[in-house]
Amino acid sequence: MNKPVQIIYNRVALLNVTGIAMYSIEIEHLSKTYRKGFWGIKVAAVVDISFSVKKNAVTGFVGPNGAGKTTTIKTITGLVKPSKGNVKVNGVDVSSHTARRGVAYLSEQPCFYGHLTVAESLEFAAKLLGMKAGVIKNEIHRVLDIVELSHKAKSKVKEMSKGMQQRLNMAQALLGNPGLMILDEPMSGMDPPGRRLFRNIFKEMAAKGTTVFFSTHVLEDIESVCDEVVVLSKGRLAYSGSVSDLLAKGHIGTEIEIVSSENSIKDILVQHGCSIESETGSSCTVVVPSAVNAAEILKLLGEKNIYPSQVVNRSSSMEDLLYGKSRGEHE
Repeated sequence: MNKPVQIIYNRVALLNVTGIAMYSIEIEHLSKTYRKGFWGIKVAAVVDISFSVKKNAVTGFVGPNGAGKTTTIKTITGLVKPSKGNVKVNGVDVSSHTARRGVAYLSEQPCFYGHLTVAESLEFAAKLLGMKAGVIKNEIHRVLDIVELSHKAKSKVKEMSKGMQQRLNMAQALLGNPGLMILDEPMSGMDPPGRRLFRNIFKEMAAKGTTVFFSTHVLEDIESVCDEVVVLSKGRLAYSGSVSDLLAKGHIGTEIEIVSSENSIKDILVQHGCSIESETGSSCTVVVPSAVNAAEILKLLGEKNIYPSQVVNRSSSMEDLLYGKSRGEHE
């Protein structure tokens, strides 16, 4: 694919789509098979996956390398045709070009003409999008301000770091206030300040009514910014739902630190299903398993005039919850 086409596809249209669909993206029983090698051996990239992306929310798309994330994203954007199944964007089948109205697509690898400046690159993209000449200048200022790249407006793209090019890539995706943003590894190669900036952009866009769907390998991104998460493993759907529900699945129990030397209190706690750990002098840690109501244990301690110095939830790591045994896959 040559560069002009890549730039065009980073934003297909300017107008937001207003419809009655409850979801921005709907995928039903999607499968995609490629043929590789001299013998054309069939290789399944995604297998019978179904999930939906809620409107006006930030949804993370995660999974080990080779799980099928990029293939799925390319299918949603119309760059790849599904082998089986249905994909709709804003209620419109992706086989129709109208499904890409109001949709911004950001690819993992930025692709620009290196000899152009930042401002010239955005002007070129804006013209390809059909924006009116009278609004292009203000629109460029607006998006550069959002990605904190205004000071680089006159810099040539080839002189910029990958992180700065990712900011330019995001600025291009923001042209025209898209209603749906589909972003493939948007924070790849970015430093911590850049990652924080993008997370804030995602939150602000969702608050203004834009749906954000992005893939990432960094689990901190999921916990800090996402409302929903979709997890793929070996081309199959492993989880789709709210981040809070996922974290709840990993809840192991609650640790309560108390100061009490009375063995009778400890015996009562054990009788209620708790265990006593880390005893040091008069201090100890009461471990309340997930099957026991921690609030009831706290109430019991309060009735004995024992008040915890610390209460901490004990849970599985986000890595274990999302990837489980599927780690080690390769693209």
